[in-house]
Amino acid sequence: MKSYVSYLILGGVIASMLLGLPVFRGTPSGIVATVHAQVPRDSEACSVATLNGAYGFFRTGITSAGPLAAVGIATFDGKGGSTARQTIRKNGITVADLFTDPALSGPYQVDPDCAARFLNPDGSVFAHAVVVDGGNELFILSLSDANDVYGVMKKISSRRELKD
Repeated sequence: MKSYVSYLILGGVIASMLLGLPVFRGTPSGIVATVHAQVPRDSEACSVATLNGAYGFFRTGITSAGPLAAVGIATFDGKGGSTARQTIRKNGITVADLFTDPALSGPYQVDPDCAARFLNPDGSVFAHAVVVDGGNELFILSLSDANDVYGVMKKISSRRELKD
């Protein structure tokens, strides 16, 4: 058991070092691991303009109708408006098609700390997200009742960006 605990501690120390986190600091009660959140500086703060252009995404999880898998393309205008089209499979049945169904549109909001919300037309929130890597990626989570669905969005590079 002692050996198992030692390997767990060693693994945590190595993971912290690889992530660039301070590993330990001394306290009167002993050694305690520390973690510090990095808050964007004002010059790096997020806004609706942080999301601009096309993003490929996937979503997966469980819904009241069974397992869900989806892939799609979302486009953000940098002003708080977005469109998305996707192929969705629920419980093994295709319920939306990326190539034939029309795009859906809706507003989005982004806070300075890079937390984001996707809104229904009535203003209610249907998903939360975190903007990372300067707007090149988002981690998303559905707030729909009886759903446990999450996903990732990644910016699609334009040919011009690839040449730079």
